[in-house]
Amino acid sequence: MHLTNRSQISNALLTLLIAGAAAGGIAQGKSASYSVVDRFPGPDGGYDYISVDSAAQRVFVGREDGVMTIDLASRKVTPAFVAGEDVAAVLIIPGTPLMLSTNGDANTATLFDRNTGAVRATIPTGKEPDAAQYDERSGTLFVMNGESEDITFIDLKKAAAVATVAVGGKPEAAASDGKGRLYVNIEDKAEIAAIDIASRRLVAHFKLPQCDEPTGLAYDAASHSLISACHNHVAKVIDAGTGADKGTVAIGQGADGAIFDAERRLVYVSCMDGTLWIFPLSRDGKAGEAAKRSTAHGARTEALDVKTGRLYLPRSEYKLGADGERKRVPGTFEVLVVSP
Repeated sequence: MHLTNRSQISNALLTLLIAGAAAGGIAQGKSASYSVVDRFPGPDGGYDYISVDSAAQRVFVGREDGVMTIDLASRKVTPAFVAGEDVAAVLIIPGTPLMLSTNGDANTATLFDRNTGAVRATIPTGKEPDAAQYDERSGTLFVMNGESEDITFIDLKKAAAVATVAVGGKPEAAASDGKGRLYVNIEDKAEIAAIDIASRRLVAHFKLPQCDEPTGLAYDAASHSLISACHNHVAKVIDAGTGADKGTVAIGQGADGAIFDAERRLVYVSCMDGTLWIFPLSRDGKAGEAAKRSTAHGARTEALDVKTGRLYLPRSEYKLGADGERKRVPGTFEVLVVSP
């Protein structure tokens, strides 16, 4: 199933897609329009993953010099709440006051109290740690190491690395199904690696046809589906059990974030080109057509507050330098708030 992009989709059609009138329960959302409603400026510098603590109403952003926080009530920005070295992941650990950040330049992960910033442990990882994921069932944290092409398993109770699993390529974002499997996008192979958590063993590689450089990954438990965001203007939906192709959805350029909102049964994919793509997913894993919403250039990662439906996207403006390299424009870093 290939779903063609219609960038000029009308508000009326988006209402049908998201407001809940589609046949077969394909859409459960209550609001048709998503737009940028707020902005939180921050200091210049690199940025990567973002997360939101809904209960505390705090946002965490991975920055090049540490973990930045935003108190949404007071609007206070703390540039380096926890120190770090080229921080990528800022992973909230549910059921605890803890959080894990990854330090790409130091080859470590930092376990800290997200309320106080107190560091509990600094844990060695593989080379160039990037994304992170948590499996509540096993109490295991996973760090995806880009340069060493492996995954570090961390026992939360021990606050220590307990295993390393090679994945045969560059791991990107990951998702846990809560039933003993971890799924990881392998960016340079255009596939998803499936790992048995208990045995710490790689059990399958699922190909992603029509996909280049998969980055963001989301999982839907109801349909047992995986949604990969690809760099070549598509998102792929596959069966998490068999790897069977469930569909291709047209999106924007430079996709990085992928989130599935189980309550509203919506998938959100954020792209470097300043677009946010929203599409419904039926309970049998069939994707509806994606609707485009404008954000701002550079807004490639995202976090969802499941209570409010608001999305948070860090971004910076970029321009090409004299050497042909893309460079961030000073004074343009901010976190966007996109709300239904």
